[in-house]
Amino acid sequence: MYIEMLRSATRCRCMITLLVIASSLSVRASDACSPSPIAIRIGNVTLANHQVARGAAIHVGDPPQAFAFLPQWPYNTSFVYGIDGHCTFKRDAPTRDGCTTIRGGAYDAFASKTRQTAYPDDFQTENAPFPETSFAADNLKINEDLTLAEFPLGVALNDWGAEGYHPMASIGLGTNSTFLNKLQESGKIASRTWSFFWGRNGGSSTSQMDGSLVLGGYDRAKLSSGERYLETLQNSTSPCATQMIVTITDMVLNFPNGTDVSIFPGSLSTALRACIVPDYPVLMTLPTEPFVNNFFELTGGAGDHERSFGINYFALRYSADEKRYDGDMTIKFQSGLAVRVPNDQLVVPDIDINPTTGELIANYTNPDLVINGIQNINANDMPQLGRQFLSSAYLMVNQDAGQFSLWAANPATGEDLVAVDANNADITAPCASSAPTIIDSSSSTPSPEHASSSSAGTITGAVVGSVGGLVILATLAFWLIKRRREKLQKASEKTAGGMHFYTGAEAFQQPEPGIKPELPDSSFLVPAELEHPARQNAAPYELAS
Repeated sequence: MYIEMLRSATRCRCMITLLVIASSLSVRASDACSPSPIAIRIGNVTLANHQVARGAAIHVGDPPQAFAFLPQWPYNTSFVYGIDGHCTFKRDAPTRDGCTTIRGGAYDAFASKTRQTAYPDDFQTENAPFPETSFAADNLKINEDLTLAEFPLGVALNDWGAEGYHPMASIGLGTNSTFLNKLQESGKIASRTWSFFWGRNGGSSTSQMDGSLVLGGYDRAKLSSGERYLETLQNSTSPCATQMIVTITDMVLNFPNGTDVSIFPGSLSTALRACIVPDYPVLMTLPTEPFVNNFFELTGGAGDHERSFGINYFALRYSADEKRYDGDMTIKFQSGLAVRVPNDQLVVPDIDINPTTGELIANYTNPDLVINGIQNINANDMPQLGRQFLSSAYLMVNQDAGQFSLWAANPATGEDLVAVDANNADITAPCASSAPTIIDSSSSTPSPEHASSSSAGTITGAVVGSVGGLVILATLAFWLIKRRREKLQKASEKTAGGMHFYTGAEAFQQPEPGIKPELPDSSFLVPAELEHPARQNAAPYELAS
């Protein structure tokens, strides 16, 4: 009786201890949350030449040097231009100030106290075309709360032939992006997801608005409705370098009098496969025959047009006395998505860059229709949807899930960030904002397989750790109970006059004195490495009339 009471009391104490530990671990697991997305402002950034360029506002180095980055795909590496911006593609050779605006900033490596030596092994090999670069590592400041220390940056040594199509400093957001990988490894984003809204940059101040590049999720405030159109990223052999292909089934002119007319040829059976290239400088490229010709015939425009060599590179320019289209245009997709482009984003002032000062010059007399008509040897190229398209549509890409999503955009100034996991599902329990963080970027970039799997690890790490802890504690508790039972059995043997209660071999093997049982190997629990970039709050510029 006495022995049984001892055993019951022991079991009760052990169970209470385990329950308390399990409860503590459960609380910790439930407290685990997913990081909130990071929003980088897209807008006018004041550069070192005291002029502005539009892009993602990120600072480099210390003291911080302002840049307007344009994200690029399919590149995984990020690069800037130095104080020699190699602007040889311009018809009028620009000065250093002029080139600084064209490139979205000029990196002065020797002016930065945080610049470190970098080596080729820190950079991924990119397919052509890509500029020849030297190597540097420096701070990228995304916003006031987050900085990536010693982030590897290429510094372009040539123009690389991108002309005005991709002229600016680049953040690589490809399938194995160093930028996204570092943020995910550090636990700053829940998945290698990015979202893009270009904002609006029409001719008047009322038609201008900042956009945003969101990392780790999307901005729900920028969606005109909850209807989401999901597509699969193509493989690396796709003719679309960004792997984002959509099918356009119609393009409709919405005249101010309420009349809607398609520019597609007679039958709606015609469809165009198009590639989304978010940094491309116009709304879209479009075969001149029949689509562009139909556009001008229906709107009363001229047959021949000059091209822009400014910000809206190679867009079609209206002549001074030509009738300009004053309606909207709706692009319809096979998925069911319809995107209406307002007139103030379709017909905009031609904006060029003063080659001497770097100042932006707006020409309202010869405005641009932000469509690049492709013809001759390019007539059969796949059409591209560029950044002006993403003034009216909202794009999210999840590299972990291999999917991209499109919505009709809502040009709102508010912000409602939503985190997304590796399976492309919304996360309902984001973490509270943390204190300012400087993340070390000096670790190597993982392979795509590692980067993909680390996303799930980031999200579920706390739960896995808790389960592992329970297994270890259960093993230890089992051993303690076993040892307690042996002591009680020995005590009961003495109490029972030396009677031996074991049958056959001993049911429990008592460890030798001083020897502890091995705990399960926990080497798979690798600490996350931290890192990351910047943000600037410059007011939108207002173009002169």
